[in-house]
Amino acid sequence: MNKSSPIDSFNFFCLLVFVFASQFSISVTQIALTLGVLTWLTKIQITRTWTTQQWPLATPILAYILACVIAVLTAYDIEYSFPSLKKLLLLLVFFWVLNSVDTLRKRDILVTLLIISSTLAALFGFYQSWEVGVLNTSNRVEGTFSTYMTFAGILMMVGLVAASRWIFHRCREHWLLLPVLIISVCLLLTLTRQAWLGFLIGSIYLIWNWRKLYLPGLAVLLITVILALPSKNSNSLPGAVKHRLHDMISGHDATFQIRTSLWEGGILIFKDHFLTGCGFRCVDLIHKSYPDPTGFVARFRGMHNNFVQLAVDTGLLGLAAWVWIWVAFLRQIHQKLGDPTISSEERWVLHASSAAVLAFLSGGVFESNFYDEEVVMVLYFIIALPFAYSPNTFASRHTHTQMPT
Repeated sequence: MNKSSPIDSFNFFCLLVFVFASQFSISVTQIALTLGVLTWLTKIQITRTWTTQQWPLATPILAYILACVIAVLTAYDIEYSFPSLKKLLLLLVFFWVLNSVDTLRKRDILVTLLIISSTLAALFGFYQSWEVGVLNTSNRVEGTFSTYMTFAGILMMVGLVAASRWIFHRCREHWLLLPVLIISVCLLLTLTRQAWLGFLIGSIYLIWNWRKLYLPGLAVLLITVILALPSKNSNSLPGAVKHRLHDMISGHDATFQIRTSLWEGGILIFKDHFLTGCGFRCVDLIHKSYPDPTGFVARFRGMHNNFVQLAVDTGLLGLAAWVWIWVAFLRQIHQKLGDPTISSEERWVLHASSAAVLAFLSGGVFESNFYDEEVVMVLYFIIALPFAYSPNTFASRHTHTQMPT
């Protein structure tokens, strides 16, 4: 099938809508995803090219899917947990993107669109801050999303993608510095510390692989900025930032105490459902059977930690399979980076996806961001990029994609 065929054009249009809408509307994003996946699968069936499709990470992903199905079949309440299995369909984002983006031009257009749309969302966050003001944790910037945590999680990942492209691309695109600055400042406005932590971890990774000597300078800069911030009681954004940082390192952070209580409650549940978990959303039903002296488990029902949440919902089998996905991903990226002939076009994408995953996993220690559909769809798009364009792979693939007569 010719690259410019109607079915390919429509599939790419769905990708464009998916990427742009991912920053503004989950409904439009899901519609674009559904139409795009159906178009991709239709093309494969018409051209009979199932065997030429790429399926990286298929083994750990299938293991995770199987563990989730087992968790539901052995759940405390199967009917209550079953609807959550639909979230597994979001994994199609990964395979759809990597098998549909068959040229460097398409990949660059999609990445550029993602950065621009995220920058526009961040600018809207600035407008919110100007209109309402961001002075404390009860009044945070939510941007174009329903919660500040979702907004911060997406800004965190896209900001690292833009930074990686500027740092590692052979042709320096200095315009990217503006999106990085806008996204970074807006990330501060969300006052979301787990996203700050993830962005910091991802930035350290990028700088370590770029100029290790810059890391001490980064540490000095951060310390200087923190010390220069006004009093944490100051009625301003810098004061609010300092207040959040002060609480984090003082040992008297109320939200951290809430999280530790949730983790303790989750571990108690995990011990009783060690192997396969008690099923998705099971905490809603069984929390009364466990000690909850603070009342936080009954109030929040979620663990605010990806690892604890998955251990509760899917047991050791699901948690191990989920960790396997990320270990396998990072291992493959490491192998690709070890190729001395790798071009800057590939290197920046490999580092971008690695930084985004490290940020996501770091932030997920303090938030169940894996259960956030908007965040996960953007994550799957980003981790598909290193597999999405390979000249050798797609050259051989297109020799088998002629429409049958």
